[in-house]
Amino acid sequence: MTLRARDLAFAAIALVLVVAYLSIGSRIAPAFTPASSPTPTPSKPVGRVSTPTMNGTIVFAIRGDVYVLANGGYVPLTSEGRSHEPSVSPDGKTVLFARIEEIDGKRNVDGQTVPAHLRFSNVVRKDTNGGAESILVNGLVKAASGFHEVTWFDSPAPSPDGKRVAVVADAGDGYSDLELFDAQTGKQMSRLSEGSNLADPAWSPDGKTVAVTSYTLGNPRLLIVPIDGRASSPVKITPNGEPYRASFSPDGTWIVYTLRHEGRNDLHAVPLAGGKDVTLTNDGKSWNGVFSPDGKQLAFLREHDGVVDLYAMDVGDALSGGSPKGATKLTRGEGIDGASRPSWGG
Repeated sequence: MTLRARDLAFAAIALVLVVAYLSIGSRIAPAFTPASSPTPTPSKPVGRVSTPTMNGTIVFAIRGDVYVLANGGYVPLTSEGRSHEPSVSPDGKTVLFARIEEIDGKRNVDGQTVPAHLRFSNVVRKDTNGGAESILVNGLVKAASGFHEVTWFDSPAPSPDGKRVAVVADAGDGYSDLELFDAQTGKQMSRLSEGSNLADPAWSPDGKTVAVTSYTLGNPRLLIVPIDGRASSPVKITPNGEPYRASFSPDGTWIVYTLRHEGRNDLHAVPLAGGKDVTLTNDGKSWNGVFSPDGKQLAFLREHDGVVDLYAMDVGDALSGGSPKGATKLTRGEGIDGASRPSWGG
């Protein structure tokens, strides 16, 4: 009887130890067991990919190539892997983008002719339906000295009337200035800054100003640059953080921008005339927002598990005092170019 009681006691103790071991093990197992590998990034699509139907045309970049989303699907527009920062015309018919080029040539350094590997970028124009493409602004120009001068052209943005293109130009002098070009001939029309560090041009609907991100003073800030040469003015941002990549609403009353704060990125909107700042996302992984042509939706980029996708969300309620609605994922994990802002045309 005593032995039986002792056996039962030992059995009970053993059961408790096993349960405790399993409980502890379940909590510390992740520290010893490697996490499952993330889902491999799909290859870049070479054909049409179905997607939720959206009004108008959205262009974006996937790892160096431009894609066009329209009529319930998206297709590649380029295939060479060197194109970025696409922008679609307001009517949705023409895409402008920057393409990286490299050549082996020569440079004049301190009076000496030396071999040089030159990198530059062109502004390229192409119909959204495909077909032939043309260089609108050439980043490789032969100077009077006989040598070629190179310029890094970035972020081309067509004006609302389709007559001008705003471009950020870096000629290797340490500055990135805002310039305007004729949309048909590619001829430079004017330079709107001198000795500045600007990025991310976006036109106002009336075509009278361009919003940019300015790094001239160090930390990013948003500026509105008049195209008639008058002085630029800052956009008043109340939340703490670093604002960048602003875009106008179609009626010109709102600015949507990305706010970087403590390593997080979220979308915000602020009335251009002043007023309450509206938080559109709070996941910390959303950026590069642009309005739809009707102003009711926003296309933007969002990262999840290390992969960037294109999303769209309704913003009408949020801008009128309500809450933002859930977002719809438009791409399938192919790895959107996070440095290229999408563009949405008619």
